[in-house]
Amino acid sequence: MLKQRVVTAVLLGLAILFALFFLSDWAWGSLISLVVVLALHEWCALVKINRIGQTVLSLLCMIPIMYLAVFPPAAESDVLMLIGAGYVLSISFWLLSVPTFLYFHIEPVGWYWRYGVAAILTVPSGIALLELRRADSLLMLAALLLVCVADISAFFVGRSFGKRKLAPEISPGKTWEGVYGAIGGVLLFCVGIWFFVPTIHQSLGLIWVIVLALIYVLVCVMGDLFESLVKREAGVKDSGALLPGHGGVLDRVDAMLAFFPFAGATLLLLQLLA
Repeated sequence: MLKQRVVTAVLLGLAILFALFFLSDWAWGSLISLVVVLALHEWCALVKINRIGQTVLSLLCMIPIMYLAVFPPAAESDVLMLIGAGYVLSISFWLLSVPTFLYFHIEPVGWYWRYGVAAILTVPSGIALLELRRADSLLMLAALLLVCVADISAFFVGRSFGKRKLAPEISPGKTWEGVYGAIGGVLLFCVGIWFFVPTIHQSLGLIWVIVLALIYVLVCVMGDLFESLVKREAGVKDSGALLPGHGGVLDRVDAMLAFFPFAGATLLLLQLLA
């Protein structure tokens, strides 16, 4: 299982590196839209949205991503303000709604849960993926690696030293030791890239990088737990089976869906203050 997981991760990593440095903006946007559609397909299966609803939802979520891929927003434009509003909506969801859902184990039912949350999960994250790459491919790579470092550190530290369960009723395999491992791994990673990525070094002091790293890793943990809650309510172990060793697309991008609106908002704020 671990070997299969590693092989899949390596192949995905190589494909992402190629896309990140060689695709045009519209092709990168198309790739993001494809991932969004695949994730929404799995989401719709988890919360029982029919094929028509899935098609409509996928189109509505793809349109803003593809529009911004083809027509980059001008500085201080209304579109940029709408992007900021989308980030604020997503961040509010992750900081306010998700902790409530996790604490009370709220079942994913109703129109807001099924359709609204799907859009909040995917659209701001997709736009952030566009804007981070547009700003600096190395910055985009650093953001992707941060999520991978958090996941890998949590997995191996939790597997080796995990004793205290983080949320046993939601995800029995996750431990507090895994969370501490993720925090340590991400802090070391962020301090390292601060020295090597000019966009980060020139924009943020080291103290701010450490503060943001702590926020980012905790948000990644919430994204992982949130998807576990949805899967638990649906009665399944994985969101799909498209990625050998990893489960479905949603299993692979759960932390990213939580992290990237925060990363996109950080970039946007720095651009506005520049």
